[in-house]
Amino acid sequence: MILSKLKFCCLLIWVLWASSFTTQAQPAPAPSIPISVQFNWHHQFQYAGFYAALQQGFYQKAGLAVTLKTWQQGVKVLDEVVSGRADFSVGYSSLAVDFARGAPIRLVMSSFQFSPMVLLSHRPLKDLSDFSGKKVMHFGNLQIQGLLNKAKMQIKTPILEVPSSGNLQDFIDHKVDFYAAYMTNEPYRLQQQKVPYYIVDPKSFGVQSYGDLVITSKKMATQSPEAVEAFRKATIQGWEYALAHPEEVVDYLMANYPVVKTRDALIDEAAKTEAYVRSGSVPIGAVSPEKLVATIVDAKESGFINETQFDNLDINQFLIHPHRLMLSKEEQDYIRAYPVVKMANDINWAPFEFIDNEGQYRGIAADYFKLISQRTGLQFQPVTDISWDALVKQTQLGHYDIYSAAVATPERTAYMRFTKPYLSFPMVLLGSDRLSAVSGYEQLNGEVIAVVEGYWSEEFLTQKYPQIQMLKVGSVKEGIEAVIEGRAKAYSGNLGAINYAINQYGLTGVHIIGQSSHRFELAIGVQRNNPILFSILQKALDSVSESERSTIFSRWIQLNMVRHFDKTELFQIGISFLTALLLMLAIIFIFRYQKNQRQSYINQIHELTYATLIDAKTFQFIWVSDAYCQLTGYSKNELLGRDYTSMATQKLTDKALEKIKKQVFSGKPWEGEIDGKTKDNSTYSVVLTLTPVKDFWGHIEKIWATRVNITERKRIEQLAITDELTHLYNRRYFTQTFSKEINRAKRHGNALSIALLDIDYFKKINDTYGHQKGDEVLQQVAETLTSHFNRASDFVFRMGGEEFWVLSDFDNEQAFQTHLEELCVRVMALEIKNNASEFKVMTVSIGAAFVPAADLTDSEALYYLVDNALYQAKQNGRNQIVMVKDFQSEKGL
Repeated sequence: MILSKLKFCCLLIWVLWASSFTTQAQPAPAPSIPISVQFNWHHQFQYAGFYAALQQGFYQKAGLAVTLKTWQQGVKVLDEVVSGRADFSVGYSSLAVDFARGAPIRLVMSSFQFSPMVLLSHRPLKDLSDFSGKKVMHFGNLQIQGLLNKAKMQIKTPILEVPSSGNLQDFIDHKVDFYAAYMTNEPYRLQQQKVPYYIVDPKSFGVQSYGDLVITSKKMATQSPEAVEAFRKATIQGWEYALAHPEEVVDYLMANYPVVKTRDALIDEAAKTEAYVRSGSVPIGAVSPEKLVATIVDAKESGFINETQFDNLDINQFLIHPHRLMLSKEEQDYIRAYPVVKMANDINWAPFEFIDNEGQYRGIAADYFKLISQRTGLQFQPVTDISWDALVKQTQLGHYDIYSAAVATPERTAYMRFTKPYLSFPMVLLGSDRLSAVSGYEQLNGEVIAVVEGYWSEEFLTQKYPQIQMLKVGSVKEGIEAVIEGRAKAYSGNLGAINYAINQYGLTGVHIIGQSSHRFELAIGVQRNNPILFSILQKALDSVSESERSTIFSRWIQLNMVRHFDKTELFQIGISFLTALLLMLAIIFIFRYQKNQRQSYINQIHELTYATLIDAKTFQFIWVSDAYCQLTGYSKNELLGRDYTSMATQKLTDKALEKIKKQVFSGKPWEGEIDGKTKDNSTYSVVLTLTPVKDFWGHIEKIWATRVNITERKRIEQLAITDELTHLYNRRYFTQTFSKEINRAKRHGNALSIALLDIDYFKKINDTYGHQKGDEVLQQVAETLTSHFNRASDFVFRMGGEEFWVLSDFDNEQAFQTHLEELCVRVMALEIKNNASEFKVMTVSIGAAFVPAADLTDSEALYYLVDNALYQAKQNGRNQIVMVKDFQSEKGL
């Protein structure tokens, strides 16, 4: 017995010794990085993602030791982060405004895709004029301020704004007419007390912004990017867990933090919070630059930032990873389930895409898809041996998932949905050196023009110029050879492909003789029955940065002059250049003393103004600044001798150009906004000043062109007037545009055609199929509207929710009504299921008016008339159009 005990003790000592040795031999785990997070309110489900990340150990696994700092009265989250007292903080969308003002902060993610901030009201709000003379209690929140700013344009009596007391009883006791509240909080308390209330949501009036932005300091983002990214990913994991297990997270919250709410109140908050965190197909935490810009535009209009701060804004500097690809769980699941994508690509369309001698898919599009594959995990399966014409027919039958690079023609959009174009080139005419320039395609009626069979140029000529005889060829090279051999008068095609073929095969004796106003806008086409794949590919394209696009472009395109000069021409150019150089040297010698004193200053001015000097006779560049070369992407050698007007986009019409020239040649400077195109065919915007330079005898021999670069400002302005989801104009731009169009129509004595469209039973679509399907439906309706109202004079706006506004001009009421009836048919033809409708598919109701010039009043009155007509259309059974008939009697309503 004693021996057994002795053996056991020895064994125990040996095990402990071995265990101690093993423990000592293992390296110590890396210490966790201490992280503190400052909240902007009391502990509640609003911060559930952070609690869940702690509870489930997501932060710990990421190597982070996270502390959540309780909010206290007087604590300002911006100051906490900037001072370093907190590494991260959660705050309102006004943090974007703080960045615009110069705060050294960076945006990590957004917990809420849109803000839950609303106004509580005792009565329903019919329109913004109902704010007239009312008392509004709020926190100075950006969304509420933006809404009130819009209302101030429609009210007759000023709004009385008072700072929030934070006491809901002030609203209950009718001390105020409107009370700022979180949709996830105060309404529950009012329901419990059986206090009647109405919701005024700023989003319904075009005021949208994020909620609960998560920020860090610029210093933290720069010095510890790995820790910032680890924190972001773990927090998103936390939100995914919290939304799946709300009751578990509520219990953890109540057990570990001071909470002022009851458990039932937290459970109710959790149920309402999900819609703000997970919105449709948008991934949790995602941030859109466009939406941030729209928020800052509202701030500028409300006076929170000035024009200078707005003009200096670069929103990408606020985002830590402005081009990050963020996919929803549904999109990630799709990629795992269907990783292989069958791609319909052209096997012989260099430099865009082609199959090389080794059977590899190469070209510009191939480089894009290589990037997309790396970022998504999708495997793209190109074809290697089928002609484009045959491939189009098979794709139409559904045998292929996507078009890799194609123009969205009406025929193709019937079965494919196209992303935003990622390549754009002009359609040009290539002719023999013996041919002079043609002003338009109509000059070639009756002539033989070569086109590649199945390409958009074939469809374009068939539809637009049926009198032109087409010679269908199999490739761009064959088309150019047909011109050289005299079998075709010209070849019609893409400038980029023509340039590549000429350089690749050494083709000579041809040059560009004309250009169409149409462009090859190449996009990815996705089968219409695959919306998830479309969403993935559009996000992937959006994630490709400008520098990546430029690198791909430069790898394949060298935009040399298509025309090849002979030695005589080169000699003549050389003599002219030497003569000009000698003349310049003589001038410099004579005025050396004066120029030495001021040359440095003049050079700085030239660079700051992107200056160029243009020959007045030929309108060709004769001098260019380094800054202009950087702006356009061309070298000086490429620009010198180039026609200046070739640098403008198609927006500059021949008529407008002649008007500009007329003013300059009269001896007067011209100034205006102009869009230009760079070497890679992207666009830039400048305020251009053309100043004529006269010679000794008073003749205009040169023109100085100086510029102010407003590209970023124009981009921000465009983002600010565009609806993020549908890419239509938003309600903000409607407010700016409608009154202007009314006044314009009055001046010219023209009628206006206006319509307000609403998707019938849209809420049922959202409730039945989910928010992602709802977003897709809105996008499809938007596409249908823009293709139906596609003239330059047409405006289509998304007013908010499922409402759209059309502003157009037609010759008479019947023509407008017929066009709207055709729109209703097209919407039903989308065959989007909606069991709430008696037709079992989605329909729309429309209120519309053909308003003669004599009946044009103000924007508010006309909106009321059409809105009332829409109401009648819905009351009468939906899926119909109600036209305003009697404007005089309607005015009396």
